[in-house]
Amino acid sequence: MTTRSMIGAVAAVCLAAVPCTYAQMGGKPEEKKAEKKAEKKAEKPAAKPAAAAEKKTAMEAPKPPAEVAQLKFFDGSWTCSGTASPSAFGPGGKTTGTVRTHTDLGGFWHSGVLKGSGGGMPPMEGMFHMTYDPGMKQFVMLWVDSMGGRAQENSSGWEGDKIVFSGDMLMGTQKMTTRDTFTKAGAGELKHDYEAQVDGKWTPMGDEVCKKAAAAPAAKKE
Repeated sequence: MTTRSMIGAVAAVCLAAVPCTYAQMGGKPEEKKAEKKAEKKAEKPAAKPAAAAEKKTAMEAPKPPAEVAQLKFFDGSWTCSGTASPSAFGPGGKTTGTVRTHTDLGGFWHSGVLKGSGGGMPPMEGMFHMTYDPGMKQFVMLWVDSMGGRAQENSSGWEGDKIVFSGDMLMGTQKMTTRDTFTKAGAGELKHDYEAQVDGKWTPMGDEVCKKAAAAPAAKKE
């Protein structure tokens, strides 16, 4: 076959199939650009969802029941003196103690530490936490101490200047029903009476008067 006939055969194949320019260059420049754009578009990863939709909604922190604010009266540093009645726990006698209470745990609780001595008993330290239970619609006081005692008492709330907590206390193998009555005696003073059920009757276990220390003056700004 001559060179001319070979060129003619190639030309015929090109014309019969795809124009030679397409076979050699891949198509017209403008169409090639369009193809490249389409390929890039296909390769481009899907757009990320909007940031607002991508972020998971964080759980909003719960707020303390409004009733917890009624326990604010107990916050502060208190000095107490009183008398313990003779009982199975000791011969009784004069008592002294200190109590420090503060708003705690995101405002849900009021926590306190008590240190006391006297009444014919060894020195004792206790911790308590108070809150409001919206399910029970009652105030709750939890107690633990250095003598192994623990208790939970509930209250329906303030009645005038008085709030009464009652419940069960455990100490070793002994269990008794107890009652604590707190009465406001002024802006910075309260009276505390504590009782226990003995033979089905409320029996005084002791009483004390507590006075709150004056708040420290705010630091001056320089």
